[in-house]
Amino acid sequence: MPFDRERRGVAAIGVAVFLAGAVLLGVEIVASRVLAPYFGSSLFVWGALIGVVLTGLSIGYWLGGALADRRPTPYLLVGAIALSALLVLAIPLVDEWMLERVVEWDPGPRLNPLVATILLFGAPSVILGSVSPIAVKLVARSLERVGRTAGRLFAISTAGSIFGTFATAFWLVPELGTDQVLAVGALALLVAAAAVAVAERLFAPSVVLVAGAAATVAVVIALAPEQGGTLEGAAAQNWSPLYRLRESQTPSQLDPSTLSGEGFTIREAQETRYHRLVVADDDESRYLRFDSSFQSGMYIDRPFATRFEYTDYLDLGIAYNPDAERILFVGLGGGSAPKRVWRDFPDTQLQVVELDPDVVDAAYEWFEVPRDERLRIDVEDGRRWLTRNDERWDVIVLDAFYSDSIPFHMATREFVELARERLEPGGVVVVNLIGAITGDQSRLVRSVTRTYRAVFPTVTLHPVNLAGDTDPSSIRNVILVATEAPLPAKPFLQSRWKEIRAASSGAPDLTRAIRDRWDRTVRTDDVPLLTDDYAPTDALLLLFG
Repeated sequence: MPFDRERRGVAAIGVAVFLAGAVLLGVEIVASRVLAPYFGSSLFVWGALIGVVLTGLSIGYWLGGALADRRPTPYLLVGAIALSALLVLAIPLVDEWMLERVVEWDPGPRLNPLVATILLFGAPSVILGSVSPIAVKLVARSLERVGRTAGRLFAISTAGSIFGTFATAFWLVPELGTDQVLAVGALALLVAAAAVAVAERLFAPSVVLVAGAAATVAVVIALAPEQGGTLEGAAAQNWSPLYRLRESQTPSQLDPSTLSGEGFTIREAQETRYHRLVVADDDESRYLRFDSSFQSGMYIDRPFATRFEYTDYLDLGIAYNPDAERILFVGLGGGSAPKRVWRDFPDTQLQVVELDPDVVDAAYEWFEVPRDERLRIDVEDGRRWLTRNDERWDVIVLDAFYSDSIPFHMATREFVELARERLEPGGVVVVNLIGAITGDQSRLVRSVTRTYRAVFPTVTLHPVNLAGDTDPSSIRNVILVATEAPLPAKPFLQSRWKEIRAASSGAPDLTRAIRDRWDRTVRTDDVPLLTDDYAPTDALLLLFG
């Protein structure tokens, strides 16, 4: 009987070590979704998460070993696991308040996610890291076996981490809300602690932990995401650092950066494999939100009307190539630009490539994107799609960049060369960027400009200047146009667009877009040429200037 009890205890400890490893990596994955509404999902956010978790593990290994040498009892292991469960369960209760404090303090764009990660996830990482060395001390019965025991338990912990990574990324996050996933992790830890307590016949802790597990189940149910409700407080604000800066400089009711009010009615909210996606309405408009900022908008009673002015500028591809019949859009969002071209130019054939299938579903369901043979939508990475499909296009519109991070592989010279290969003679590439043309926050726009100039003989910029906002050093949408054809003079382009509008009365007025074209020199000698080997797009973003 003592031998059987000992085996049960060792087995319970092994399960606890496995679950501790699984929850730790699961929390790291979920942490990216917790931080995203405030800091995006840039390289710096992931660097902060990985660095803090590894630091916590290092401290936890040392602390757990030291404590185990002083007090090698099952109570220590049960206590460490239970404490880590409470710390994980506390994250959904304090994250919004704490992240708002970090944003208000604003220690710097690189330090913001680092400080937030330390405050929210530092302590759970340390305590979870202490579990394995404590377990080694309890299970190892002799010095002759300590190496084998330590190796086995750390292997079990690592296996748990592998399981937690795949389970969280491939199943839990897509199926559950972020808060629910954290609550499930806390529940798993309480179950593990209870199993060790029962196996070691620690009856009082067993009762407490079972009760705690039951309470956690109730918390999991309570935290289940609901459709409907309202988007208020921090959830309704544009926490993107770019948008905070933009709002302070050039507020405009037509600019999505100023959508920071409260009371939006949620129509859909879900964790997709790429974003925290929210569809929300105010009194007159519907918005598509990814993570930290609003991405697309539509007037509810006028679904084809221009909600954000930059979408009209994407028609510049037709202005530069008036004979365009085949147009490719990389990036869908709410589908504002593709559906407008579909309506205004009935002779065109449109192809959209969107990475996230849930975004496609939302565009169809909530933003009245038509289901029509003239407007095909494929779900795939834009660069991969272009590589696999050798069709040629009159216009390629790239609208897949985000304010906090961009898919670097679609900003490099190799991608631009691929896009050029997929153009018909006289074809045009139109790129929607966010940044400035001059000044400290212009590095990304100027670097992308340099990259396109390495491939195309004609590259020009059209800043989306809103009323009273003509400072080229301020942040805005900037539309880059690249083509092999010579650059037409502004008066000629204006005249040609008037003829196009005469034939298609629904086409947008691009008078200001053409008039404000930046025909002055754009300096590019102090910014890098982006390549697949070297594309520091996160560092080039104005957020980190």
